[in-house]
Amino acid sequence: MEPGISLCMIVKNESQYLRPCLESIKPFVDELIIVDTGSADDTIAIAKEFGAKVSSFVWCDDFSAARNESLKYATKEWILVLDADEQLISSDINALKTLLQDPSLKASEVLGFQLDQRTYSKVSTPKSLPNLVKHPLVSKYPYYVSHKLVRLFKNTPKISYRYTIHELVEPSIR
Repeated sequence: MEPGISLCMIVKNESQYLRPCLESIKPFVDELIIVDTGSADDTIAIAKEFGAKVSSFVWCDDFSAARNESLKYATKEWILVLDADEQLISSDINALKTLLQDPSLKASEVLGFQLDQRTYSKVSTPKSLPNLVKHPLVSKYPYYVSHKLVRLFKNTPKISYRYTIHELVEPSIR
């Protein structure tokens, strides 16, 4: 496995979101893997603009199958998984770079890291937290709900997605 990070994404008709997503992570990743599940818009063209390796996957109503297909093409030591409507902010990228450059990580048995996935909202719920992020996409939302998901993990055949919806790698890491 080569050192570095492969971004693995599944997409379908994501042209509205894909460019900002790829712009946000381009400085962080070494390889872009995009698996398209049937786009009819310019999603594929946008992915290719960024130098992504693009492949097609016939949708079979199984998110894990599509995600696992994307993992097959990754050649780097670490895999980052994002959806097209997600972005990393620069402070998070810097923190992740520092984490992955820690020499003790090489000798450790760490297989993955949970990242904070935030869902922003204009409505408060019992689990909502105040949004203090000053980013154009989310500053109009006063609240968010946080979910911890393993989105950065070692590139190894031992790790794969499970469940047809709400797919997770956590069971294979455990």
